[in-house]
Amino acid sequence: MTEYTSYIIYRKEWALKWYAFIIISLGLSAISNFYLKSRPLTILFLALTFASFLFIRIVMNYFTRKVFIQLDNDKISFDILKLKDDAKEFFTDYSFFDINSYNIQFPTSRFACLILNLNSGSKKEFSFLTRNLSDSQSDTNKMIESIHRSFKLFNIEHKKVKTIEFEPSFYASKKGLYTIVTLVLLSIIPILLAIKLDKNLPATFVGTILIIGQLIIRRSTDLSFYKKMTTD
Repeated sequence: MTEYTSYIIYRKEWALKWYAFIIISLGLSAISNFYLKSRPLTILFLALTFASFLFIRIVMNYFTRKVFIQLDNDKISFDILKLKDDAKEFFTDYSFFDINSYNIQFPTSRFACLILNLNSGSKKEFSFLTRNLSDSQSDTNKMIESIHRSFKLFNIEHKKVKTIEFEPSFYASKKGLYTIVTLVLLSIIPILLAIKLDKNLPATFVGTILIIGQLIIRRSTDLSFYKKMTTD
């Protein structure tokens, strides 16, 4: 049995609430500026939006939990504790025989995500923080690689009965590639129109380019890791 100590974040819950806050703050700022004509309110809501970036780590801590992971030959368990007082939040374990496939992805440099696709059709995601929060914390990359090796050894030992498929993440897959290529091609259209009509591109186009650039980086990171894990 191998044991690890790490920290997970309820990434989707955090992202949903954080982005919702930003959108609402920017929306209220626009309403205050263009409809209410109130400069103090406009500045207030813009300040709140800016503050959400300054205090992002504090907000993330609210959704962060400590986790103890036990890795056996044919089972993996997660003992999840609250961050403040180490009170047990819940415990869950998965037999390798109940796992149909899995993938590993890196949404940003902050997270490393393990996604388990179970035979029942349900999906379980565990988003591990990559930054160090305590001296007892295990190295995230080594832990992820150890979990991958355990699945790989399980496949070798039980290949006649059961194998767990290691899938590329969406961005490392062909579907992800086609999506990025489509977005790049679509982004060319406003450039051609601007040239034809002799007009400047809207300022929002910069945001589009940044998003596409982020997707390309995401694909490069996930694909490099997938290739490394499948060739080791």
